[in-house]
Amino acid sequence: MDDAKYFELLKKVINQDDPLGLIDLDTPESLNEYDPEIKEILKKDIVSMKKEELGEWIYQVFISFFNEELVNKKDKYYSIAEKILKQYN
Repeated sequence: MDDAKYFELLKKVINQDDPLGLIDLDTPESLNEYDPEIKEILKKDIVSMKKEELGEWIYQVFISFFNEELVNKKDKYYSIAEKILKQYN
């Protein structure tokens, strides 16, 4: 797995969805807000996961970095997983 390629692809999808509302397009530094979470997500072979499994993994990673109240509904993370898998395939 080409980590740099997957990192950038995952970053693009997560930044576009901005699940916690942290991205401010007027502040370019904010585009790096989710980098620690993306690195953690990539510790698993996400390309071989099914949408539900990947969505759950992403959700768990976000909960480990933030609290469950901020992370909110799982559906958002299943949607992110679906977009990621479409990009990979």
